[in-house]
Amino acid sequence: MAEPKRIGPFPRGMDNRRPDFKLALGREEGGGHLLRDALNVDVTAQGTVKTRAGYALAQAGGDCHSLWAPVEGDYALYVDDGNLYRIDSTKTLVAGGFGNVTPVRYAQVYEAVYFTDGLRVGSYHPITGPTPKWASTTATDIGDQVLVPMPAGQHIAHHAGRLLVAVGSAVIYSEPFTPHLRDEAKGFELFPAPITCLVAVEGGVFVVADKTYFIAGGFPAQAVRAVLDYGAPDQQPSYRDDGGAHWMSARGVVSCTAVGELSNLQEAHVAMSVEGYAATLMRESDGMRSIVAALTEQGNLGAGVGSYAQARIGKKGT
Repeated sequence: MAEPKRIGPFPRGMDNRRPDFKLALGREEGGGHLLRDALNVDVTAQGTVKTRAGYALAQAGGDCHSLWAPVEGDYALYVDDGNLYRIDSTKTLVAGGFGNVTPVRYAQVYEAVYFTDGLRVGSYHPITGPTPKWASTTATDIGDQVLVPMPAGQHIAHHAGRLLVAVGSAVIYSEPFTPHLRDEAKGFELFPAPITCLVAVEGGVFVVADKTYFIAGGFPAQAVRAVLDYGAPDQQPSYRDDGGAHWMSARGVVSCTAVGELSNLQEAHVAMSVEGYAATLMRESDGMRSIVAALTEQGNLGAGVGSYAQARIGKKGT
């Protein structure tokens, strides 16, 4: 038998776009190898591979979903059997009757948190502040305007003093600094397909539908520009302490800066086609920060590998 051949390091992690017989990186690429697949492991900055730690039960529950936490991470909100709870050192009821049949989406609005499950709206006020409650109220006269309550929706975000609510293929936006009220005649923008994600950063708003659109400066929109020719599964985006955000697109995790610069972190190396629902979070362990995504559809990540394997088998058969 030949002597075993040492492989590694793995500076670029996983790659299922290259054939499995071309995973060695040339000198001009910095040397080392690519991983054909990586299951339950972390690749360090030095290119070494280490097994991920296991998990333990943090809080027992029934039908739990729609977990969200502010960037500071002081607490989290989630749904358990149709009720919304706060969890930190203890579990506290926030609101009953949310998330029975649809996910709950959240937006931090100054010191408060607005939330909706597409059927109802509500707000959580962990500290006293000026932000009004989000409730289904009657029309309100403010100066010479008649404003109506912001509707329930599938996705929400807060940008430049306005609340944004996605209802089907429309983004409904509030009046400035009155996040619970809108001008029914003009406070909306239509998109070509149902919206699956809303992402608000300082530089503007990403609206994900049939494509990924960027509205520089936010709403009312001066221009709507498609920045990716694909969309994303239904999800709540994750925000970071650097002012940026990330989410799982149809072709892998994408990340944006606070000013709206967007990049796909995986597409060049990992082929996938993601559908259904998704969720992402920033994980920090042993000095490493990484984005972790959870998907509802099985087999999404194996799309590129499976296609290549089938092609090889067909060739051998002939």
